[in-house]
Amino acid sequence: MFFDEKSISFTIRIMYTITYPRTDAFPFLFRREILRRTFSRPGLEILGDSMNKKDYYWAKYMLIFGFFCISFGTSIFLKTEHAPDEAMRMLIPEYIVSHHTLPNGMEESVRHPLWGFSYALYPYLTAIISSVFMAITSLFTKSAAALLTAARLTSVLSGTGTLIVVFLIGEELFERRESALLGGIFVGFLPQFVFLSCYVNNDSFAVFTVALIIYFWIRGMKSAFCKKDCIGLGAGCGLCALSYYNAYAYLLCSILLFFALMIHFRKPAKEIFAKALLVFAIAFLIGGWFFIRNAVIHDGDLLGMRTTKESASLYATEEYKPKNRQTPASEGWSFKQTYLQTPEGRTSNWLFSTVSSFIGSFSYMTVHLPMVLYLLYGALMAFGFLLFLFLAMIPHWLRKKPQLLLFVMLLLACLITLFMDMYNTYFSDYQSQGRYLMPALVPLMVWIDDGYSSLTAKLPAEWKRASCHLTLLPGAVWLVLFLISYIGFLIPGCCG
Repeated sequence: MFFDEKSISFTIRIMYTITYPRTDAFPFLFRREILRRTFSRPGLEILGDSMNKKDYYWAKYMLIFGFFCISFGTSIFLKTEHAPDEAMRMLIPEYIVSHHTLPNGMEESVRHPLWGFSYALYPYLTAIISSVFMAITSLFTKSAAALLTAARLTSVLSGTGTLIVVFLIGEELFERRESALLGGIFVGFLPQFVFLSCYVNNDSFAVFTVALIIYFWIRGMKSAFCKKDCIGLGAGCGLCALSYYNAYAYLLCSILLFFALMIHFRKPAKEIFAKALLVFAIAFLIGGWFFIRNAVIHDGDLLGMRTTKESASLYATEEYKPKNRQTPASEGWSFKQTYLQTPEGRTSNWLFSTVSSFIGSFSYMTVHLPMVLYLLYGALMAFGFLLFLFLAMIPHWLRKKPQLLLFVMLLLACLITLFMDMYNTYFSDYQSQGRYLMPALVPLMVWIDDGYSSLTAKLPAEWKRASCHLTLLPGAVWLVLFLISYIGFLIPGCCG
C-alpha cells in the first residue's frame, strides 16, 4: 500500500522538481516534465511527452554530422559557374594568400572588371578565414580545386555552426527536446540555406552571427546579462558587423533589447553602464578594426559605400556605371509595379521570386524546384506560423514583459531586414533574391517550431504518449522534401 503507483509517481515528481528547479523566463518552460515512463521500451523513451535525453543527443549529433557531410560534399563538386558571385569574392582570399596582406579595395586585382568595384570595400572576415584554409591547403597541394574547396570550408563551417547554435536556442526556449530538434531541422535543412553553405559567400556566416546574437539575447533575458552573456553578445555583434550589412538590424535591436531588459530588471545605472561597456568593448575589439581601417584609407568612409559608388563610376563598363543603371525609382515604378507585377524579361514578380528563392533556387536563380515543392514548403511554413499566431504567440511571448521585449526585437529585426531589401530593390539594384532575407530565417523557424509544438502540447491525454512523434512529424516531412530537392534538383543542376 505504501508503494502503489500514485505514491511512486508523486515521489519521483517531487525529487525531480527539487533536483532540477526551473527558473526560465518563459512561462511554457515552467511546466514540470511528468515522468510517465521510467523503463526503456523499443524506439523512443518518453519523459512525460518529451524525448529521452540520450535519444535527443543522438538525433541532434546525427543531424549536425549529416548537415556537415552534405554541405562539405556538395562544396567539393559544386561548379564555380553555379556559385553566384563566388568568382568575384574569391579575388580577396587569393590576393591575401598571394600578397600576405589585406587589400584596401582599390587594387585592380580584386576589382570586378564589369561592375568596377571590389567586395574588399565591404567587411570580408569570411575571406580572411578562407585565406587561412587556403594557405594551409597550399602546403600540401597547389591544386586549384583543392584551394577552392578550402575557401568554401568557411561557409560549410558557418552553416554547421548555425545548426549547432539553433539547437542551443531550442534547448533554451523549449522544455520538450523534440521541439529543439524540430527547429534545427527547419533551419538546417532548408534547401537554400544548404546551398548557401556550400560556396564562398557572406550569407551563411551572417546567419550564424544572427543565431549567436539571438542565443545570447535569450540567455541575457534569463540572467539579466551576466558577465558571460555580455561577452557572448559582444562577440556575436562584433562578428555580425564583419558579416553582411543586411544582418545589421540585429545590432540595432541588440542595443534596444539590452537597455530595455536592464531597465525592466531595475538594475542600477552603474551596473547597466558597466555591462553595456563590456558588450561594446568586445564587439569593438572583434569588429572595429575594419571600419577604422576603412575610414583611414578611404577618407572617413566607414562602411565603404561612398567609395564603392566612386569606384564603380570610374571603372565599371558604361552600362553598369551608377548613373546609367536603371532602377524602379529611376523608371518611376509604383509599389505594385515593383513588387507585384512581373517585369519585362523576367518570369515572375519580385514577391514570388523572393519567396521561392528563400526556399530554394540554385545557381544564378536558374535551377528551380517544381511548383509542387514550393507549395508544400510554403504550406508547412504557413500552417506552422498560423498555429503560432493562434496557439503560441499570446501565452508564450506576450504575457510577460521579458518575452514580449524579445518578441518585439525579433519581429523588428525581421521587418528591418525586409525593408532594407525592398529599399535596395527600389532605389539601388532590382534584386528578387531570397538570400537577402536569410537573417530572418532563425526567428521565423523558431516561431513555426513553436506553432507545431503548441499544437501537439494541446493533444488529449490519451494522445500524449505519441506527442513526441507527432511533434517531429513536420520535421520528417521537411527532411523528405529536402532530400527530393537536394538529390533531384540541386545536385544534377549545379554539380552534374
